[in-house]
Amino acid sequence: MLEVRNLVKTFGDVRAVDDISFSTGQGEIFGMLGSNGAGKTTTMKVLACLLKPTGGTALVDNLDVMKNPLEVKGKIGYLPEMPALFEKLTGREFMAMMGTLRGIGNDVLENRVDQYTKILEFDDFLDLEIGTYSKGMRQRIAFASSVLHEPPILILDEPTSGLDPRYAKIVKGWIRNYAASGKTVFMSTHVTEIADDLCSRVAIIHKGKIVGLDTPSELKNKLQVNTLEDVFVALVEGRAAFGPLTGGK
Repeated sequence: MLEVRNLVKTFGDVRAVDDISFSTGQGEIFGMLGSNGAGKTTTMKVLACLLKPTGGTALVDNLDVMKNPLEVKGKIGYLPEMPALFEKLTGREFMAMMGTLRGIGNDVLENRVDQYTKILEFDDFLDLEIGTYSKGMRQRIAFASSVLHEPPILILDEPTSGLDPRYAKIVKGWIRNYAASGKTVFMSTHVTEIADDLCSRVAIIHKGKIVGLDTPSELKNKLQVNTLEDVFVALVEGRAAFGPLTGGK
């Protein structure tokens, strides 16, 4: 569903993404794990057609992000790391606006808003202005708005950021169910426990390069460690290395 071949993105002399390759399958939760500044968000913005690649190829459902940006945008839902929200709109108004922009009919949209209101439990503040929301409430409304149209591919940049443990668990459960329905989820995180718990495969990225890619269990087996945190530390510190596409598609 997603395929990246030798992708490069530079900003001046900085190679934010440095010749990376990976692909995802239908029904998969594919995670990109890395520290802040490792290249996760840049990769996602290329796939969401918000940045043009400097080199290489990025495909979304076999559509080239450079040649078919409008078609690509119709295939995805994208949750940015720092969502832009309209402070003077209520949560309900914001979701209605996003759903209308996505072409969702009024009846379906109303049902979806009710559905995600129940799932994420924000009925108490749905009709308050977003400017009054806490960070966690903002993240919940941004998440709901990015998935309202239920696209075949979701690109989620740090989807549990700002959420307390209870709501993080709710969002993770929803992501699992969404992938189980045959949809593809590509998510980033810098929290090893989330990647280990949620992702079917993980690409560990460091300074723009993929330094390991496989299932969490295989990554741990290869390095003979007990946790994905240990894998991450060993790889980014250069104490262990193996072909980045080992076990990858």
